Amino acid sequence: MKKYIILSLFVLAFIGISADSAKAESVIEPQWAEFCPPLYENAVFKPAKENSKRNMENNYWALRKAKFEKSITECKVISKTQSELGMCYSRVANLERNKNNQRKEAQYEKNDKINQQIRDGGYWWY
Repeated sequence: MKKYIILSLFVLAFIGISADSAKAESVIEPQWAEFCPPLYENAVFKPAKENSKRNMENNYWALRKAKFEKSITECKVISKTQSELGMCYSRVANLERNKNNQRKEAQYEKNDKINQQIRDGGYWWY
């Protein structure tokens, strides 16, 4: 009877360890591709030889990507537990989503202002 109790405890302990490792694996690292347009997934900062809109856009995404990667690395370094790591990843992801929302809102306001000027006759070529 003692053997069965000891064996049962051993099995339960093993199942507990397996459950902990399954939880550890459930922390998913955010990927940069989730937050940027596909065109700028692999953006690399380029000196502003030409100040074209495309180059400025590329540099914007390249700098954001570098900050994102630095944040992910910091999460890995400072997090002592999987729970802390998950919370840190969550903060980084939320920050990136907020940046995207702010950028969309700013673009919307810019377009709205241009459309208002067009409606008001503010552009001589229109």
